Amino acid sequence: MSRKLPIRGTYTVKTLLNDLKKMKLTPGGLYIVGTEVVYYEWQKAVENLGEDDPITIHLDELLKFMQIDYERRLVEGDLRREKDTPGATINSFLRDTTMEFQSYVLDRSGEFISGVLRAAQIVNKREIERYERMEKGLSAELEEKLDDPELWNQLRLILWILGRYDEASYAFKKAKKLGWDKKKSKTVAT
Repeated sequence: MSRKLPIRGTYTVKTLLNDLKKMKLTPGGLYIVGTEVVYYEWQKAVENLGEDDPITIHLDELLKFMQIDYERRLVEGDLRREKDTPGATINSFLRDTTMEFQSYVLDRSGEFISGVLRAAQIVNKREIERYERMEKGLSAELEEKLDDPELWNQLRLILWILGRYDEASYAFKKAKKLGWDKKKSKTVAT
């Protein structure tokens, strides 16, 4: 599900995000990178550039996306179409930022960031294996409860994380047709 990452001496925001796109991280993997890399970079930017600097502001947006917004948007059904893939979402974020931000050189060493990315890949692999097991259980449960919109939505989330976007989109449509509503959903983001 992920590719081998290049070894880099330094990272810019753009090279970090391009590597993340290749990794196809789960929300848990994305959270790890946000916590271990982006949070530190945001703190350094606040310290060195100030809170109102555009780079600091974009790093704050990126951090919130990685730690909160991606998972929330996924759970709420805002990310449900094939064109909403994690890579496309990162591309959309990058398009809305300046070249100055994209080329901003991260303070942490390339070795440290590479280590975090490798650790995130390991966590990601374990999460994918767990989601594959969950998908089998949910599919079996759905055979008995075909009209349960909450189960269809849970299946959508799992299929999405597994990268099976067409099937996830179908499950979302099915959940909506059966009456799933994000305001009444029992599934919540952490």
